Amino acid sequence: MGEYPSFSGGVFVGVTLNIIEHELKELWPICRNLEDNPSFGDARIYHDEESLSSKNVLYICDDADSCEEVSKAGHVAVLVCHESEASTEDAPCGLCVYGCPGKLAALNALLDIFAKYRFWEAELNACCFEDKDLQGLLDASTPFLKNHVVILDAALKLLAYSKDVPCDDEITMELIAHGYHTDVNITKFKLHRRFKPWSEESGFVVNDSYEICKYITVAYSFKTDNSFSMILVMMCNVEDPLPYLLDVFSMFIKYVEYYAKRDYPANKPAGSAVDTFLKDLCSGALRDRSEIAERCEYVNLPYDARFCLFYIEAKADSGPFLRVLSDVTLAVAPAKVVAMDDALVILCFNCLHEKCHLHCEARHCVKGVKSTSSHLNALMKSHDLYCGRSSKFTNLGDAGVAFMQAKAAYDIAIRDTKDLSNGLSQWNRIASFDSCYIDFLNDNLPRKKRDMVLMTYAGNILEAIAESDSSARTDNYDFLYTFLECERKTSVTANVLHMHRNNVRYRIDRIEQQFGIDTNDPVLRFDLMLAYHLRKLHAGYAEKPDD
Repeated sequence: MGEYPSFSGGVFVGVTLNIIEHELKELWPICRNLEDNPSFGDARIYHDEESLSSKNVLYICDDADSCEEVSKAGHVAVLVCHESEASTEDAPCGLCVYGCPGKLAALNALLDIFAKYRFWEAELNACCFEDKDLQGLLDASTPFLKNHVVILDAALKLLAYSKDVPCDDEITMELIAHGYHTDVNITKFKLHRRFKPWSEESGFVVNDSYEICKYITVAYSFKTDNSFSMILVMMCNVEDPLPYLLDVFSMFIKYVEYYAKRDYPANKPAGSAVDTFLKDLCSGALRDRSEIAERCEYVNLPYDARFCLFYIEAKADSGPFLRVLSDVTLAVAPAKVVAMDDALVILCFNCLHEKCHLHCEARHCVKGVKSTSSHLNALMKSHDLYCGRSSKFTNLGDAGVAFMQAKAAYDIAIRDTKDLSNGLSQWNRIASFDSCYIDFLNDNLPRKKRDMVLMTYAGNILEAIAESDSSARTDNYDFLYTFLECERKTSVTANVLHMHRNNVRYRIDRIEQQFGIDTNDPVLRFDLMLAYHLRKLHAGYAEKPDD
């Protein structure tokens, strides 16, 4: 996908002194003499100054003089001590290790630490290269993070969580059960002002107030336009947020950042709660109506209103996409616009006038303003694009169906804009699903089944009329269609065909008598009009092979 950044892989940058100190404490007593927290990728036994190379190397010494030489050269040493802790407090080294059998034992321990974290980073690299989801990334990191971690999008929908680390915090359990934070819990977050630091503060946000969660939490959010697109929260239910653990969390975050940049790149709308909510609705990932209603309250969208959805296809990795995105956003405000893959999706609900119903016609607006369709049509002309429009709907739970309607209408519009069976509305750049659903039905019928639909009573009548026209050199086939389209009004039909109204009546009587039909029958009229449309569409498939 052109809009997604590729993952170039990561060079092992090593582990921090905090992590090394923690790991070595599992083996021997440790004394730390260095306040800084540098990172290391390798360890060596110090022999002399000529053996010093990269500052990414941690050197092992067994005497203070050697440590001083390493320190003066700008490197860090681990001192394998044979003396008391008190006598080495001011030793010029990063760490003092007590009880270690010797330098080789210390070297082996350090190399094991580096190997452990190299293997972990290799797993994380593989997750990104193989395009695994966030859950796979978190699963590979659970042994290192220790605590329960959740990853959420801007709509507070659950993207991943630590499945192998149970957490008995009530809100966390509700989050896992629902797959999103409920409206009740979101209210708690607002009450305790959790959203502001997530949106504005950089780095870790540590909360130890226990007002919401029964454990200390450490949060990190990826910012987008003074909000956040993705947030990671670590519940410290197993281990406190010690410095080493925050460093491990930082290593994990480096890889989550790839997913954040991929899913919420700079050339798309901000990863806001509304964006992610609409994406879930349109993709069909969100179908439970009670959940939809709850999330509507969070993103401040009405659940019941007069909605309409539009679909515009444009390549997100091309320059014009940004221009179209900007123009559409301005043209349809306050409707909502969201970028999905190579398309823009617009949810329109900005007209709630009491006299409006399930229609919106530019010529009949009760507010005297141009409709969203009118604005979009002009915009589509300027960019030489087409747009698909769904039927109107009154419940946001139907947005998934509306999306499929708008996409289908768009596909029909671009298939053949010159010979579209009523697909384009009075706005000649917008294809309405209401006007082209017969095309849609026909498109989705295999050829053999299309033949079945055509061979009905009404279809046979039209076939007989067409054959009669061919032999008698008449035009009764087209005449009957015009008559039915004009709702059997003889005066209107006469004006369209430039005939006298008495001649219209005479010809209809002759057709009814000749073919044994009664145009007063509403069921027959419907069947005939449907057959007309299907026969017209069927002609376009005449040369196609069987499905």
